Amino acid sequence: MVYLALTEMRRIACDGYIFPEDYYEIPGVEDFQDLKAVKQYSLKKLERYRGEKVDVCLNGGMTVEILTMIQAAAELDIELTLCHYDREKENYAGQKVCWKPVHVRAEDEESPKTVVLCKGRHWSPAEKAVFDMIPAGRLFDFLWQEEQAGKFLREFRDRKLTIYLSGLTSAAVSVLNAARREWVSVTWLHYDYDKEDYFPQYMDE
Repeated sequence: MVYLALTEMRRIACDGYIFPEDYYEIPGVEDFQDLKAVKQYSLKKLERYRGEKVDVCLNGGMTVEILTMIQAAAELDIELTLCHYDREKENYAGQKVCWKPVHVRAEDEESPKTVVLCKGRHWSPAEKAVFDMIPAGRLFDFLWQEEQAGKFLREFRDRKLTIYLSGLTSAAVSVLNAARREWVSVTWLHYDYDKEDYFPQYMDE
């Protein structure tokens, strides 16, 4: 088993770090939206673990990095588990990632629908939310989160869905896991504070 940390932002006992402390130290990244450079860097850092089991401690960093790293791990056939810190129990809770790219047939799809991940976390024009609320007791109940996400995604089966990324990282990963089972192609919308606008991250490209 390989145990990595997402970023050098906070040093911990691990086998290595995927991303540097500063996002803009990633080679080729000049703009927050340079996802292609982040993806290439992720692939390069994870290539040595192709086909292995890898745990990644989420010790800082940004959701853009996490989602891009998930894409790279899927491409390299890595069995990935994300470790979220539980402050109450003072330990890490593992969330297995089973997402793989989903490709719906373009000729069969309607216009992509747009929703928000968690209701009330940040403003978005979307009317529907995948999660209206995640109770405090369910923050690390990943099975429950996936079940709730699956129920929501069922109506979008074999279609594309665009989601404003507002809320917990574990909730976003739960949506991806459920999207794989429900055959939903997900695009995330990240907020770029420098440009004061959202930009897309296509998970299935």
